[in-house]
Amino acid sequence: MESVKRFIEGRLKLKVNLEKSAVDRPWTRKFLGFSFTWEREPRIRLARKTLKAV
Repeated sequence: MESVKRFIEGRLKLKVNLEKSAVDRPWTRKFLGFSFTWEREPRIRLARKTLKAV
């Protein structure tokens, strides 16, 4: 995480919010209400929290 943060803040001149940011497997994280499956051929799916809100 530290190397990613250093690149984003140093090279791209963007600010990283450590409370919201994480390095993890794609199927355990959500992004803008979407997540991904863990299957061999990954698919995009609605995140669980999004499904509860609908």
